Amino acid sequence: MDYRTFGRTGLRVSVAGIGAGGASRLGLSYGGSEEQAIAVMHRAIDLGINYFDTAESYQTEEVVGRALAGHRDEVVISSKIAPFHPDGVMLTRAELREAVEAALTKLQTEVVDVYHLHRPSLEHYDYCRNELVPELEAMRDEGKLRFLALSESTSLDNRHSMLHRAVEDDCWDVIMTGFNLFNQSARDEVFPGTIEKGVAVEIMGAARGPFSRPEVLGGEVARLVSAGELDPSKVDPEQPLSFLDAAPGVDSMADASYRFAAHEPGVNVVLIGTGKIEHLEENVAALSGGPLPDAVREAMVEGYGHLALGRG
Repeated sequence: MDYRTFGRTGLRVSVAGIGAGGASRLGLSYGGSEEQAIAVMHRAIDLGINYFDTAESYQTEEVVGRALAGHRDEVVISSKIAPFHPDGVMLTRAELREAVEAALTKLQTEVVDVYHLHRPSLEHYDYCRNELVPELEAMRDEGKLRFLALSESTSLDNRHSMLHRAVEDDCWDVIMTGFNLFNQSARDEVFPGTIEKGVAVEIMGAARGPFSRPEVLGGEVARLVSAGELDPSKVDPEQPLSFLDAAPGVDSMADASYRFAAHEPGVNVVLIGTGKIEHLEENVAALSGGPLPDAVREAMVEGYGHLALGRG
């Protein structure tokens, strides 16, 4: 397992992290048991993973807490709360504090290492910065959390306008963003600022959806070519994975996707979301595989780098 310094936090984290959300929610969304989810997390620890990400809205804080009990000194725990209610009303400082206290109980820990405000829009940002950040900073000073973080929704903010604004401030230690074949825009919109300020970066959705299903990817590429969003001289809709021909040993788009994200300058952790140990092991192998050959990466950037499709 490769380990990296997590930006200015100084933490040493595995490049592969466990994401307890997404469509799978550690397999719980697909009928898996909590015991199976715990087995996946224990195998992750065996493989050297030490970064675990959850959120109040994922409803997995409790199972993550159960899995990591007895391993607290070995792992970095990340969680989140949306800064607004389902009706759009913003959280008060007191409600934010209650959410952090609830997370501590569910996670069976005295401190959350990384705590995010989860998926605020650009319109929410000033309220978060002016009203909620002081409360997070107070809880940090009380020892309830260690580092302040911010995550986005690339499905609603596909060009990262909120994060682009946020990295102008100095209060955020960690951000979570999307970065994949169909949306590489964080390279220009987010990473220059995070690199300059030493803000750590977690990647979500690197191999989600079509990137793990070749038959779906082919259809999506064909649709984008037909819509004029992809250049057929650079992208073959009949053979959308032809660029992998230059990468012996890279036998799937999921493998290429994880390696593509992991070795983008400025990226620290790439999250894996799965409820199956065999998938976990495959994805860890990909993230341990080193950078893609230059020709493959260049094809992925040249053919698709202008896209900014919203996912996640």
